[in-house]
Amino acid sequence: DRMVLADQLPVKDLMAVARFVLLPEDDLTCAEVLKGPFCNLDDDDLFALAYQRPGTLWRALQTRSVENPQWSQAADFLSQLMGRADFVPPYEFFAGLLGAMGGRKRMLARLGPEINDPVDEFLALAQTYEQNRVPSLQGFLHWLAAGESEVKRDPELQRDEVRVMTVHGAKGLQAPIVILPDTIRVPRVDDPLMWTQAAPT
Repeated sequence: DRMVLADQLPVKDLMAVARFVLLPEDDLTCAEVLKGPFCNLDDDDLFALAYQRPGTLWRALQTRSVENPQWSQAADFLSQLMGRADFVPPYEFFAGLLGAMGGRKRMLARLGPEINDPVDEFLALAQTYEQNRVPSLQGFLHWLAAGESEVKRDPELQRDEVRVMTVHGAKGLQAPIVILPDTIRVPRVDDPLMWTQAAPT
C-alpha cells in the first residue's frame, strides 16, 4: 500500500492545472486540463477548438467560449484560477480549487472515492512545503516532482470494499477474512482449467 504521490492520476490532474496557470500558452498542458475532470471536455470539443486555430488553445477557448456553454464554464473556471495563482500560496490555491470551486466534487464524479487519499496527502505536502520554503506555486511543483514523495497508506482503515493483494503483500495485516482461491490441489500440465485461465483474452 505504498504510492508515489506524483504518479497518482488525481495528483497529475492537480499538477497539470498548476502548470497551466503558470504558463497558459503551453497547448499540451491546456489540452490536458480541458480533458481532465475539472473541465471535462471530450475529444470532439478539443478538436473543434484546436483545429486550424490562429493562436494558442487557451486563446481559442477564450474567444469561442460563447459558442458552447461547457466551453464557457471551462474558460470561467480557468480564468478564476489564473487570477489566484500569483496571489495565494500553494496550499491555499489547491484548497480553494478543491473546496470552494468544487474541484474535489468533480474529481470524485470522474475518478471515484479512490482520489481522496492521494489528494489529502497532496494538500498535506503543500502545507509542509510552505512551512519550510518560500511559498510559490512554481517552486512547489518543482519540489514535488523532484522529491518523488512516497506515501504509505493505513491498511487498517475500514472501507466498504474488497482488497485484492498478493500473499506477500497481505502478510502481517491480520485481516479477519483471507480467501486463498484454488490452493487445495497441485496444478498439472494437462489441466484444461489451467490452460483456460492462462489463455490470452
